Amino acid sequence: MKIRDRPHLSHLAFGLFLAAGAAHGAGGQDVYREKCSLCHDAGATLAPRVGHAADWLRRVDKGRAALLRSALEGVPGTAMLPRAGFPEMSNAEVAAAVDYMISTLGLSIPQVAEQKVASRPARPAVARVDDRTLVANVAEALRARVAPRAKIEGARVGAITVEARDGRVALSGMVDTAQVVRDAEEAALGVAGVTAVENRLIPAELFEHD
Repeated sequence: MKIRDRPHLSHLAFGLFLAAGAAHGAGGQDVYREKCSLCHDAGATLAPRVGHAADWLRRVDKGRAALLRSALEGVPGTAMLPRAGFPEMSNAEVAAAVDYMISTLGLSIPQVAEQKVASRPARPAVARVDDRTLVANVAEALRARVAPRAKIEGARVGAITVEARDGRVALSGMVDTAQVVRDAEEAALGVAGVTAVENRLIPAELFEHD
């Protein structure tokens, strides 16, 4: 999406948690098998394994909202891509897959962690920049940070395609490593006018495991 002591939910809350897991179980299992099992069955690319609670303890401590956000947005510097690398997946499908994986662990999620996630501070407002200028500025930042030898061709910088709409930038394409994925996202976020980055970049190293 780590073993230490944590406060337990009440019996009622834990019962509701199990019920929710059961409600998402069937559909979530199907989504998991089709989209997530390649990495999470055997722990490929250091992914936490389903059914192995020790792999998930620190992640679960952050709460379901944090797990869901990681699944939706990806985890920079790792092989965990936004929506597991399947941008066509709906929010409901991602949530169902996350709930299914949680249901295999026999762990409860601290309520306090959920509240911390919900109350994270909002991103400061930034000056509006038109989409075409934003694409050009992000492309230049990407070339400087991750692809100094690449040519900028319209909205493309080497293998990376840049899209922008109302301050939101999307990056797509295949790059060499997960580090490049993270560096590209940080470069885009540093451009004036960018309010959010949807990182769809896929590291080629993801497919190099046995």
